[in-house]
Amino acid sequence: MSLALIEEAAKEVRRLAIAGSPLAVGDFRLKKLIPALEQAGGQVPVFAQVAKAVANLVNGSEADSAAHLLSLSTLLNAILYTQGQTGATGSCRELELFPTNCSSTRMTARALKPLVAALTTPGAHRFDIVKQAVERGAFSDLRLIQPAIRGLEDSYPELADLVAEKILPAYGPGLAPLLKQKLDLKGKKGDGRRLCVLHQLDPAATLELCKTALDEGSVDVKVAAIACLGQHEDCLPLVLQQANSKNKTIRAAALEALAQHDTPEILNLFNDLIKGNVFDLLARPLRAIRNPQVVNSLLSEGKRVFGLLLKGGQEQIPRYLEILDCLQQRKDGETEEFLLACFSQCDKISKLKSAKNSPLTGADLTDRLTSLLYVIGSPRALETVLAKRALLPPASFPLVLYSALRTWSPATVYEEFAPLLEHKKGAGKQKSEILERAVLAACVQTVTDSSGFDETDASSAHVLKSLQWDPRWLDAAIKADQGFIVCCLAREGHQPALNYLLKMLGTKNQPHTGLIVQALARCRYPKLTELFLELAAKKTKGARFVDLDVQFLFQSARHLPPAELPKLEAFAAILDEKFVDKFLEALEPLRASAHEPPVQ
Repeated sequence: MSLALIEEAAKEVRRLAIAGSPLAVGDFRLKKLIPALEQAGGQVPVFAQVAKAVANLVNGSEADSAAHLLSLSTLLNAILYTQGQTGATGSCRELELFPTNCSSTRMTARALKPLVAALTTPGAHRFDIVKQAVERGAFSDLRLIQPAIRGLEDSYPELADLVAEKILPAYGPGLAPLLKQKLDLKGKKGDGRRLCVLHQLDPAATLELCKTALDEGSVDVKVAAIACLGQHEDCLPLVLQQANSKNKTIRAAALEALAQHDTPEILNLFNDLIKGNVFDLLARPLRAIRNPQVVNSLLSEGKRVFGLLLKGGQEQIPRYLEILDCLQQRKDGETEEFLLACFSQCDKISKLKSAKNSPLTGADLTDRLTSLLYVIGSPRALETVLAKRALLPPASFPLVLYSALRTWSPATVYEEFAPLLEHKKGAGKQKSEILERAVLAACVQTVTDSSGFDETDASSAHVLKSLQWDPRWLDAAIKADQGFIVCCLAREGHQPALNYLLKMLGTKNQPHTGLIVQALARCRYPKLTELFLELAAKKTKGARFVDLDVQFLFQSARHLPPAELPKLEAFAAILDEKFVDKFLEALEPLRASAHEPPVQ
């Protein structure tokens, strides 16, 4: 008896058992096996029984799918066990148990697989996948513990830090033995993150280990140990010793840990350092420090250096920029007053030429001041930036635009910036491209996946998403042939926009079909599903893998009418195998909306 068909059927049954029995109804992979099983059943009757069981499952109802799946699974397992070998080599031993704060294993394989892949394999967009999973609480599944621990070693530091700060601590102190198993005090940053997680899980029990790491560890592990010890008042003398280390990385870590405390010894240390030439080490600590004495000392030094700049001392440009770097993210009143006073004389400092052995000029100072005022984001700061917009360097234009979007009315913004859409070269074209990205950021909630596009800071993103655009932008974008902006602002009832979008799809090698489909969905285009299927067939024909364009196109399926789901599932049955999983994943939001009760 040839078991190839039986093994293939068993493989699909295992997949469906994990994914859920309702998904087995209409499953095209199992349907493909029925003719071959029926043909083999002419010689081996048991194959005919399997074919009948498969047909009952795929052609039955979702209500009966669990029973049919169990029946088919039982039959297949019986055949495989009677025709093959069972058992395993080796001796039995007790499993080691680790208590955790969660006990769920209910996540479907379709949801689990991309998370495991994001944590254990290289590739683009992994950070967004993991971050979104954290936000929706997906890491309560026990099967993600080991992949998350592996994520501590990830080559992408932001992802590894997210695992250390948000994911692993949520499992509770019972995770400590697993983290200690591979902790190497002579190791790299991954081992430093392990130490930080251990300390976060149980600070008292990890204190001695941190002291040992400070004495014997590698530089990366020592940095982690300093961060942990800096949280204990009685360990501050140890951290203070490291503030004099010859290693700049260790010294910077010690200063950052000390910045959280207000003892006289620490304050005197920072006041002395501000007068020296170590601002490259002070930037992160001084951004976090809240002691008014230290802040005033920093601002006084800034005023002194700025006074020298006004006298033509361009040699002070690098030092002044280092001081401004220390003020990043600070929004207190004293800092704002200092920045406003300096910015009021931007017309003078913009003329400064670069210092010797430095490419930085007065224009760089002006741009940095603009950025800091924008981050403060107060009405006074934004209005000051806009009042000086004609004097600012070209590099500051994005901040001028975002300040206007946060301050002015939609009509005023349109009248000021709409003429830029007509520019096709030079500085005007660059500003037009920045404007295009701003429109895209403002409409990001209508874009399935914003990966690959420029991001603004958190305050800008919040304001832009709630922004109302003047209706005249859409006509201006069509006139200027600005396709991205038309896609973002297209609305129902605007026939010129609909005609423009359909014309865009006719362009050869159009790379933004997913965005266009979403725009057509907002326009309520009646033949959208047929158009989507035609585009999907064309994009996947001859393609070797799921590229970004195909991925965005698939993801735009969530904007199609839920009533069209049967057509889309039928298309999946004829789609090339390498595209099927991504296509079915993209249909999940549409399935969810199809099962939602109608709004009364």
